[in-house]
Amino acid sequence: MTATATMSDSSTTTWNAQFAALKARFPHVRDAILVAFHILTRDPNISTDDAKAQAKLLGTKITAASVSAAQRLLSRQGDSPAAATKPVAGAPQRRARRAKPTEVRFDAESLVRGVVAKIQGQGSVEAQRLREALRKAIAVLQAAVGT
Repeated sequence: MTATATMSDSSTTTWNAQFAALKARFPHVRDAILVAFHILTRDPNISTDDAKAQAKLLGTKITAASVSAAQRLLSRQGDSPAAATKPVAGAPQRRARRAKPTEVRFDAESLVRGVVAKIQGQGSVEAQRLREALRKAIAVLQAAVGT
């Protein structure tokens, strides 16, 4: 394709409508990438130089990086190139949000009671060991005194 070809008024109007549809479909994508995307949807196997020439006819300068970004955008669409050029009737569709998992009810009172019971259980074991040690000590002292 040569860069000296000119565009007619009807093709300019068509391009403006197609570009507006692409801009609505991809609001956060740079214009150069959208132009490259449009060119790639028309001919996915186009060379970078030919894509640059077509973009120049459309009044936009694109780079190899723009073409690469447009190829990634096209591959993420999962559509055929022909389906990707269909005009979008409304706002872009978003995926439904995942529902938050239901939270397990937290019973603070039973948790505190469980911790207190555990501490008391450990405390009673310690007290029992101390009592047993004191009984042995008293028995040893009584045996030493001879009573």
